[in-house]
Amino acid sequence: MVVNKCINFKIYIFISPYIQSMKNIKIWFTDFYQGFQPSDNPFINILKDRFSVELDSDSPDFLFYSCYGYDFLHYNCPRIFYTGENLRPDFNLCDYAIGFDHFEFEDRYLRFPNYALFEGQFEKLTEIKNDGIEDKDYFCNFIYSNNQANPIRDQFFHSLNEYKKISSPGKHLNNVNIEIGGRYASDWMFSKIDFQSKCKFTIAFENSSSPGYTTEKIMHAFLAGTIPIYWGNPKVNLDFNPEAFINYHDFNNLQELKSEVIRVDQDKELYEEIMKKPVFRNNMMPENLKKERLIEFLQSILNQNLESAFRRPRYGTTIKYESRLKEMIRKKNSFKWKKLFR
Repeated sequence: MVVNKCINFKIYIFISPYIQSMKNIKIWFTDFYQGFQPSDNPFINILKDRFSVELDSDSPDFLFYSCYGYDFLHYNCPRIFYTGENLRPDFNLCDYAIGFDHFEFEDRYLRFPNYALFEGQFEKLTEIKNDGIEDKDYFCNFIYSNNQANPIRDQFFHSLNEYKKISSPGKHLNNVNIEIGGRYASDWMFSKIDFQSKCKFTIAFENSSSPGYTTEKIMHAFLAGTIPIYWGNPKVNLDFNPEAFINYHDFNNLQELKSEVIRVDQDKELYEEIMKKPVFRNNMMPENLKKERLIEFLQSILNQNLESAFRRPRYGTTIKYESRLKEMIRKKNSFKWKKLFR
């Protein structure tokens, strides 16, 4: 996977005439996913309205980093870790973190799932109205390219496919000749949702399961006006209305889940009843998922002076821990290491 590499890069982002009244900060982003743009992403779009921002890959005041590399180890400024994957932050290496888990750690952590960063889409979930249920062209969709997920996802696909054909236009388990675009195409998300809108159900299984780990999969199903069949986060009901989707975690096994899908599919009134339920309880977005929470968290970090912003220990065993990690990475990247483990 291609990740952001450390290169010398500076750009000033001028936003408005009153920008000089804002605090000046230098930031950089590294070790993010393929296609990530330091100059155009949810974090920079929040910050540029509240700070005078300079993108500086050489000597940033604050570093945002993710889980796809180790370039962050070259930066000694306050580090803010973000993950869209099912991973826990290592607070020995980062000062602050944004992730999926339901826990508190003083002022150092914020749970903010990745789907909440898709601001335009996420806020539309309260606007969904399924008063007039249209007939669908397809029974159920399964759209995945990753074949390394928990086997339960494929097991359920094959099991439910025995009842009725599931349309799988993605790379993984492809069984229909329907074009939805490439995974990283600019319009892929929209072409995916457009196809999902033609299906009664969507298999919205995560790659792996952990409390709090819910990605955009269930959100896209809701936006498409299809009933999500969900597996992954056993606490997903804390974020979404449990009456609006079919949740594996409400059942004992896949067979019970399959039976419930069949029951809903064969009962038009029940299907329409579920479709009409609001995505959120009482059709109100949970307070902890509102954009204001993220803004408040970021401002509390960046409004500090640099020395006060550090949280990770920079002496003693912690610095030895980081040094050993750097040495491991150096050896892994050396010719001798590659020759030994090729």
